[in-house]
Amino acid sequence: MTLNRWRTLLIVTYCLLGAIYSIVTPVFEASDELWHYPMVKTLADNSLVLPVQAAGVETAWRQEGSQPPLYYVLAAALTGGIDTGDIDEVRRINPHADIGVMRPDGNVNMIVHRLDAEVFPWRGTVLAVHMARFLSVILGTATVWVTFALARSLFPHRPEIILGATAMNAFLPMFLFISGSANNDNLSTLLGNLVTLQIVLLLRSKHPPRWRAYATLGISIGAGMLAKFNIGFHIPLVMLCLLLLSWRYRSLTPLLVGGVTAGGLTVLIAGWWYLRNALLYGDPTGLNVFLDIVGRRAIPANLNQLWAERHSFLQAFWGFFGGMNVPLPNWVYSIFDALGVVGFVGSVGFVFSCVARNRPSRERLWQALPYALTVLWIAVSFVSYLRWTSETPASQGRLLFGALSSILIWLAVGVTAWLPSRLRVPSMAVVALWFAGVAVSAPFTIIQPAYALSANEPEPSGMPITAFHDPAAQGVIKLHDARVNSDEARPGDYVFVDLRWSIAAQFSQDWSLFVHIVSPDGLIIAQRDIYPGAGTMALSDLTAGRTWRDRLAVQISANAYAPQTADVVLGWYQNATGQRMEQVARSSDDRRGLPSTFQIGEVTIVPRESALAVPNPTSVNFGGLIELVGYELSDLSLNAGASLTLTLYWRALQPVAEDYIVFAHVIDPAQVMIYAGSDAQPANWTRPTSTWSPGEIVEDAHVLTLSPDTPPLPGIYEVEIGFYQNPGNGTFPRLRVVTADGGMANDFVYLSRLRVLPPEDSP
Repeated sequence: MTLNRWRTLLIVTYCLLGAIYSIVTPVFEASDELWHYPMVKTLADNSLVLPVQAAGVETAWRQEGSQPPLYYVLAAALTGGIDTGDIDEVRRINPHADIGVMRPDGNVNMIVHRLDAEVFPWRGTVLAVHMARFLSVILGTATVWVTFALARSLFPHRPEIILGATAMNAFLPMFLFISGSANNDNLSTLLGNLVTLQIVLLLRSKHPPRWRAYATLGISIGAGMLAKFNIGFHIPLVMLCLLLLSWRYRSLTPLLVGGVTAGGLTVLIAGWWYLRNALLYGDPTGLNVFLDIVGRRAIPANLNQLWAERHSFLQAFWGFFGGMNVPLPNWVYSIFDALGVVGFVGSVGFVFSCVARNRPSRERLWQALPYALTVLWIAVSFVSYLRWTSETPASQGRLLFGALSSILIWLAVGVTAWLPSRLRVPSMAVVALWFAGVAVSAPFTIIQPAYALSANEPEPSGMPITAFHDPAAQGVIKLHDARVNSDEARPGDYVFVDLRWSIAAQFSQDWSLFVHIVSPDGLIIAQRDIYPGAGTMALSDLTAGRTWRDRLAVQISANAYAPQTADVVLGWYQNATGQRMEQVARSSDDRRGLPSTFQIGEVTIVPRESALAVPNPTSVNFGGLIELVGYELSDLSLNAGASLTLTLYWRALQPVAEDYIVFAHVIDPAQVMIYAGSDAQPANWTRPTSTWSPGEIVEDAHVLTLSPDTPPLPGIYEVEIGFYQNPGNGTFPRLRVVTADGGMANDFVYLSRLRVLPPEDSP
């Protein structure tokens, strides 16, 4: 079969798979689609008039209103005739969704779905979302074609590279997932790779480019600049290409005519957007407002932190679904990562072998330029990614899809370059089949089960343990069974709770289930808040007789105080108001008032195992220099104005050259208000850190006196500790916490919570 027929087969197969991903993934459950589509809708509803962004103003599209608008305009034009007035009924946000977090009890869905609204034939908002998704599939189809064309241009006599790169593009699970969603990345991905192809074709041409080539290049760059900011990094490469063409043909025409034509069209197409941003936000890109809305890292990520995030980066390149919370199995990632390593090493070896085999000459250098440009574009894309993700937590490999064609071509080169000629085609075929196998199975074995509803079971015949009711309406929910599956747990462990519920009378409003692990002092040591059915169901949708099981995983804080025995309680509350359901009275005695929580068991929090003779063992690494190995609090519940003693146990991990000051605070994290503090070198200034020997345990006591005006309600505060220096120049650099994977996170750590009561002399 010819290359063109293989290309057609791969593209058709991709279209089929892209459509499957777009249909199987529930609406608004693809990465950021929850905000991308509302941007489409607001343009469709307002005659394509762009919204003005403002930090602190809540909008349905959030930060996406700061993105270049071309994709949204195209999708709005496609869906503008659809009545989407039902969006609030379809887009019911799950307030407890674990976006970007994987927990063992599910709760991955970003919205609570109305199944009757999402069944085929689609209508209203669901139809509009699927139309936007199909537009994305078409854009993805064009990207697959670009990969084929680029590979064919670079390696015309290597069918295993041409078809291998195209197949990996068509069957890359993450590419299929994003291509099956309403997301502006799809247009940006196409145009970024298309511009790469156009530059390569210019460099490989044996004749001076015609005006039309410059014009199409300018149109692509201009459209790209209206699709996403990262295309702008192509502009220096384009200028370099035009400069090289002028050098090759001994003429300024490519540089002047090409520069004016491509640059003029770019400005004509996209310049208005950047001028608008400069006038509105004082920043041509508008990224200042984007970051104000989406949020910056508390501390910009350094290289250690970025390296620690490599696993999530790679996962989101190969395939990481939902809101970055529905992963493939780890063994699948291991195989993908191994292929990536082989591809990288092999491609580097291929380049060095080519350089070693050929003597440098002007013609050979010119022939190498198109290849070098694709490598340079990958490098530029990666550096820009690092710069971006150092500011905002977005360690997602899919952000490199603007260079996807180049990446996959060099991956195909690296996988096959070190093999004998006779093995290259079958080996590349095995790799392509691996990609295809994962791509075909993922929608049905990974994505679909993640959003499945809890099974409807027959209602139990026995008496319930307890029941809760809406005090303002008729809704009643019964608890038939409740089991705490752990008698004891260590800090950092999960406590699993199994529950069985049924609806006795339908609710008119939605309520959230909570499970708290509560200390004898009334401190909430751990909690899990969730919608019923692992977040997949809304209470107001459930009719009388509906019965289901819930399994909740409640994680104990990694630095929780131990030992202590805590109660496991549950209840229901409204997320918007905090109002709680009441327990249903069973007798006249109960009518005097039942608590809004019901105890279902106890769990003993036991200390971590440790060979060190310290209380409450823990392990917190500060800067790779000092480890907190344990701590002790004289009280966990005290009155405003009272004092407590916090004793910290430190161990030097290596010789410490500087003298650091320990800070210990009682803080309200929500208001960033400190109500008690102690700043001193360890052991009341008697044990400077520069005097510590590696491995030595240093006991360090701090007296924390609460301010008399510390608010007693809600009365739950964090104990915060860390290290800083005082060099005397007005700065106070802190040591950052080193995580288990080698990353560097915050420059403080929370220990146990405290409960604050009113002052002793208060009425």
